[in-house]
Amino acid sequence: MPHRRRPASEVTPEYEDSGLFKNKVGQLQVELVPQSMYNGRNDLVVRGFVNRTIEIEVAFAGRRVKEVGPLEARLRQVRAKALKEAAEKGLPPPDTDHMRLPVLIEGAWRPRFQRDQAGWETRSYYLFAARWSLLDDEGNTLSFGSRPLVVARQSQD
Repeated sequence: MPHRRRPASEVTPEYEDSGLFKNKVGQLQVELVPQSMYNGRNDLVVRGFVNRTIEIEVAFAGRRVKEVGPLEARLRQVRAKALKEAAEKGLPPPDTDHMRLPVLIEGAWRPRFQRDQAGWETRSYYLFAARWSLLDDEGNTLSFGSRPLVVARQSQD
């Protein structure tokens, strides 16, 4: 299979955004949990929930990854606070799914296919973040990212 990725020096913000944001961009309130990983493309992928119960994964990709430091720090704070409160009360550590950080995310949905143990492919979705906002310790809104310069195609409304 040929290697189709451009060298980093040739990737412009417009080219990057046309690859990341292939569908309509919208805003969504998400509760992120302190469980994340970096994938093979060095995108930060964070688990989260929409409407309190629908589990999703949010990807912070490309040049926007440089801005995720404050988000990662805030997720660590949420985890540390929950663990400390449980320890002070003599309770077992809470489940990670109950440690949540509300974040307003502007982004686009991208499908992902995974093969289960029986060989069936299941479809799930990533929310690729373009911009995101969260509250700091004092209640001030912190905003990161940038609006997409290119959206590959807009769906018909």
